[in-house]
Amino acid sequence: EFTQGEWNGLTLWEQIDAGLPWTPTKKFLMLVPVILCLPPLLASNYKTMYMVINLPIFLVLETAKLPSMHRVRIMSINATAGIDDAVKKRL
Repeated sequence: EFTQGEWNGLTLWEQIDAGLPWTPTKKFLMLVPVILCLPPLLASNYKTMYMVINLPIFLVLETAKLPSMHRVRIMSINATAGIDDAVKKRL
């Protein structure tokens, strides 16, 4: 096969369903942060302290899964050594 290493520079999320956006699998996996965020908020009667802690985390997790964030590396988080180095040199 001539496709060895084709997916090396991608995160697991980017590799799911060959990178296609809004597949049923990705939609289901986007519900996981929602399911993990709602119970603490419901149990605390939406107290401000819990909202301040949970909502920013929820927003970061959901934003990272949007199709517009595909192959985007912020502050070199999830950067792959050797693969993403060429991108750094261009900047």
